Amino acid sequence: MSYCKKCGSILVEGTKFCSACGAPVTRPDRQKEVKDRRSDGVKILVLVFGGIILLGAFALLIGGGALLWINTSLIDNEGFIIVESNPLKRDSYAIAFQHINIDVSEVVGTWGVWRPSPSDFVTIKLTYSNNNLSKNVFLGIANESDVETYLFDVYYDEVTRFSLISPSHSLDAIFETHPGDSVTSDPTSQTFWTASKHGTGTQNLEWIPEEGNYWIVLMNEDGSAGIDLNLSFGAKIPLLSTISLVLIVGGIISLLIGGVLIYFGVRR
Repeated sequence: MSYCKKCGSILVEGTKFCSACGAPVTRPDRQKEVKDRRSDGVKILVLVFGGIILLGAFALLIGGGALLWINTSLIDNEGFIIVESNPLKRDSYAIAFQHINIDVSEVVGTWGVWRPSPSDFVTIKLTYSNNNLSKNVFLGIANESDVETYLFDVYYDEVTRFSLISPSHSLDAIFETHPGDSVTSDPTSQTFWTASKHGTGTQNLEWIPEEGNYWIVLMNEDGSAGIDLNLSFGAKIPLLSTISLVLIVGGIISLLIGGVLIYFGVRR
């Protein structure tokens, strides 16, 4: 026996309206069906959001783990990540890395009253030596316009890209040759270099970059043709450990949140 929810009168089986007050009669099974549908819709939304958060958590953990591996496996005693290239051997007067455009503001903008500079993020170390022991090495970094003038009509090679060689994880340079008929002057006598280092044996040049468009130039110290150098690149990133820790912690928190949402989404 059922009763009207509005006036409490006894309802006749099968009627759609209460005979006493005229209120519509809602079947209990219909109410349950509507409630179940709403509950299923909420659970689907919870599952979708939980799945998205879990995907983000895995991405954060993978990124943080990769940075942590770099921080522990590829960094030397001075805190530099080191990558070596295969010997750079060319018949020209110079090897150049062109169009190194450094502009932090395009990437991070201005953070309030503090405008970050490239030196806040990275210090670069270049280690190089000459395989021809009869010649000393030279490496210089300068603004693009100055080096373009210096190497105008000079036979030199530009490194356009590197390919990774496995399993040694060394880099193999791909060159583009720029022909010319002029002979370079002694690079050590030039005054436009932003940073430079030359001498016999292995040389190390640490460079704290500033904004600008630079070329890196490798030559023989006397400016002669025929280059046969070993080169390795190093980068010190002060925030690397902090970034990896933040990514891992964020991944763990996201994993917990996503797991809880998935649990409530599948729980009956």
